[in-house]
Amino acid sequence: MKRAWLRTTSIPRYARVLTGVCALATAGGLTAGAGAQTPLPLKICSIDDRSGSAADVGIESLNGLNMVIEPLNAKGGINGRKIEVVTYDGKTDPQLTATFATRCAEDDKGLMIIGGSPSAPAAAMIPVAAQNEIPYYILSAAANNLTDNANWHFRFGPKAAQDGIAVADVFTELGFKKVAVINNSTPFGTDGARSTIEALEAKGITVVTHQTYDAAATDVAPQVVNLRQSSPDVILVFPYPADGARVARTIRQLGIKTPVIMPRVGLMAAFRKLAADAADGILVPTSVDLTRPEVAKLYQDYNARFKPIAPSPSPAQGYDAATLAVKVLSDPAVQKAVDGGNLAEARKAIRDATKRLGTFEGMQGQQGVSYQFGSGQHHGVPDRGFFVFTEVTGKGEQLIVPDLKKLKPKS
Repeated sequence: MKRAWLRTTSIPRYARVLTGVCALATAGGLTAGAGAQTPLPLKICSIDDRSGSAADVGIESLNGLNMVIEPLNAKGGINGRKIEVVTYDGKTDPQLTATFATRCAEDDKGLMIIGGSPSAPAAAMIPVAAQNEIPYYILSAAANNLTDNANWHFRFGPKAAQDGIAVADVFTELGFKKVAVINNSTPFGTDGARSTIEALEAKGITVVTHQTYDAAATDVAPQVVNLRQSSPDVILVFPYPADGARVARTIRQLGIKTPVIMPRVGLMAAFRKLAADAADGILVPTSVDLTRPEVAKLYQDYNARFKPIAPSPSPAQGYDAATLAVKVLSDPAVQKAVDGGNLAEARKAIRDATKRLGTFEGMQGQQGVSYQFGSGQHHGVPDRGFFVFTEVTGKGEQLIVPDLKKLKPKS
């Protein structure tokens, strides 16, 4: 566990979002009221995978969060109080992650939790947040039902069904009529495939074959042969990184030239490193639109400061969650509760302010498309206008904007 004030750095010229956040945080109208109680520290717990199977996601999202918090702290924080970030490595272990969430709520007296990228550990923190009545910002966890009947938690990443909607929309636009689907047998694979098949069928697109394999299988050739024999216009793959690389290599080895779409995992560095040149040409729906100048600038700044990465959504999700967190912590009602020293009231004020202030344009989504948090709406990502497509190239090392008009269905 790491507990430290974030180091002070020079302030880069970030997007208008960060400028607005800093202005809100230092506005004269947010002056702390007098009171006998000791004000609460502005403490956020970041709980995510930093060393397990989803370490890239957890590290990148924390870096994105720090790109908001550190410049703000360099200017003095909120009303002269800096934000403290307490970090925990959940190692993709649901039990360990839940334990850290409890520690944050009870021992650290955190005001809120940010993290939870893989669905299983993310879900493990939900009952902890509810029991302790602490606001919890979920990042990329994709399970469709995570925000059903939500009270204390909010999600910034798209759910699996929204990947399916994005894929179905673009397939309809391109004229694809026949789709082959292959997925591993994990909840991620089966849920992603099921949601996308439902979206495709709603658009009148035929699934010509649906293949499932064990994620630990070393030979996926039988399933891939079935894909080829179905003569699809396009192939959809829902894997984890290691088995996804095996599927990609088998597709290339069997000489299949059909376009391949791999939601989410196609963006992950672990998959692209394992697949290498077999990943080239794979298309991935993504919430990162690099045609937006402020988004391109965010990733330029990220790569200048941290280990350079291809533009995955994780930094943007951490950045956007921190952006809203600062906006919420700067809210007069939240500041009043914080100054009063009552932790339960402060947490409730943060939850309520998230619903009041949660419509904003962040670093995910297409230009002009906003998060839509609100009363009864704890999943912030809208169904349309949030995704663009990216293409893997350079032996798996690069992500580029593809020319989708070149994709044509089989005659």
